[in-house]
Amino acid sequence: MAEFDKVPQHRHCYTCGKAHTEDGRFCGEGCMSVRKDEVKKKKRQLYIIEGLAVAMMVIAILVIM
Repeated sequence: MAEFDKVPQHRHCYTCGKAHTEDGRFCGEGCMSVRKDEVKKKKRQLYIIEGLAVAMMVIAILVIM
């Protein structure tokens, strides 16, 4: 069986998946800003979906009455 080298303690970046030894969830500022932009986009989509759901409920209530 081949001899294996020990891998140092590391984490993987949440955005790109590269291994890094620094503290935190991201390997650098670039990945952090990309992730923040993705979170903003998902929040915006969620607000739009919630707004449409409320509008549909109001329309349904008005049609029933």
